[in-house]
Amino acid sequence: MVRLIIADDFTGSNDAGVQFVKKGFTVDVVFDWRSIQPLKTHINDKKVMVVNTESRAIEYHEAQNRIKQVVLNNRHLQPIYKKIDSTLRGNIGGEIETLLATTQIKFALVIPAFPNMNRITKNGKCYVNGIELINTEFATDPKTPICSSHIKTIIKQQTDYPCEEINIDKVRTHQIAKCIENFATQGTKIIIIDAETNHDLKTIIEQTQGLLDKVLLVGSAGLVEFLLPSMTEKKPKSERLSKKPMLVMAGSMSEITQQQINYTIQHDNNWNVIDLKISDLLPELSATTLITYKNKIQEILDNNQHCIVRTSTNKQEREKIDLYCQQYQLSRTELGEKICSGLGLLVKNIKFNNLFLTGGDVAISIAKSLGAIGFTIEGQVCEGVPYGRLLSHEILDYKIFTKAGGFGTKDIFLKALRFI
Repeated sequence: MVRLIIADDFTGSNDAGVQFVKKGFTVDVVFDWRSIQPLKTHINDKKVMVVNTESRAIEYHEAQNRIKQVVLNNRHLQPIYKKIDSTLRGNIGGEIETLLATTQIKFALVIPAFPNMNRITKNGKCYVNGIELINTEFATDPKTPICSSHIKTIIKQQTDYPCEEINIDKVRTHQIAKCIENFATQGTKIIIIDAETNHDLKTIIEQTQGLLDKVLLVGSAGLVEFLLPSMTEKKPKSERLSKKPMLVMAGSMSEITQQQINYTIQHDNNWNVIDLKISDLLPELSATTLITYKNKIQEILDNNQHCIVRTSTNKQEREKIDLYCQQYQLSRTELGEKICSGLGLLVKNIKFNNLFLTGGDVAISIAKSLGAIGFTIEGQVCEGVPYGRLLSHEILDYKIFTKAGGFGTKDIFLKALRFI
């Protein structure tokens, strides 16, 4: 059974870890990738540790250094699952290469499909909601845009390791083991496997069961569920409508997040939206601007109403990113860090009962601004929306919800209220 999950962002860490929580395991997400010891207790048969390396948008070699450090610091935690983004953003090729070299595992199986989130792979390509990846909003991601729908092409940008594919027909005719054996004999290091349904994912695990302790498994949160032993599932928390206000920090520029916000305010008049201009966060969030926004948000929450703070209202905002980079002479990564830092500072000055964070970079920046060193996952609202509590040297008793920008149903913010 997997003992250590290595993820490259906070929301992705939670998406993978919550699959274990659903089965009765205890899962802590560690923010400090340099850490050697788990946050609260020793690792046991019902505890899994997730390490967030925050390496999706950083420089290639630094991402490799972080991966290597995590493995060396946690040699006692095996096997390892490398959680990647289901839309292939980040330093995927370099991180796989480093994991194989550091652990001396012979090859990796890469299965990025997440059918429950409508992310599938077919003929070696990734599709989101039936659309080729290169034709989706992920091709213009503000920090980590993808350049191809072809998984092999993306991986080979960062590694010279031999890479091959197993297409869906081989999966469904039970030829996976034979293909893997042939590729391994040829010295293939990275094997990409198609999956269009949960049944495909289950089939892949069943056909590779005898290899799982000898290979590096790489995939999205969608695959994790099928790795788990048969145990009694943890009973879901009963729903109840919250009487305490919720603060949503919608730092993600995803069109899906904007649709969710629009649905929320159309169907519940107890929600208010604050549009925070990105230009107000650059080059720094000034004290005057901070107070102005803080007072507006606090007044809404104090009146027992829910508040959504968003930095983007439409896709045109995404197209301004390069202009902001030129204006302030910042890289996309540096620009993102400035925005996240400003949002973190803002939240730190607000009193709230419940907090919903969208977007991995935004979520981790805000969590750290609140003094958190980790996160205990308690459960999930629905697929792609875990909740839990921040771990800190001080007691932080409010509940936190996280969501990747492109995840969740249109009514997700309304659903979250029932888990407070």
